[in-house]
Amino acid sequence: MSIEFLYPLITEAIRRAEALEDLGAPGAQSAYLEVSLLEERIAKFLPACDPEGALARRGAVRAALAAKDIARAQSLGERFLAEADCGASLRAELLQLSEQADRSAPAPRKRTA
Repeated sequence: MSIEFLYPLITEAIRRAEALEDLGAPGAQSAYLEVSLLEERIAKFLPACDPEGALARRGAVRAALAAKDIARAQSLGERFLAEADCGASLRAELLQLSEQADRSAPAPRKRTA
């Protein structure tokens, strides 16, 4: 699948996710997961130093958070932060999103004897 094919898909997915969220519809979370998956695909085509590549990385993590898929948000954040060409601005934003994901993660259950 080419990046030219992905751009219209991501535009439509974002519109759908935002509309469902505005309506309070139950499908909003799954729509945001679709956005995250598409943004991740775009990020594979473009380096982090490219403005569109950076946008795709931020978008993938943000959409995973909106989808309430905290594990995915954390995983993407870690992976994107490990990229060598991740600039200071992107790194700061990804760290902020990773911290937000960490705060959103459910607390570990305490074991009872």
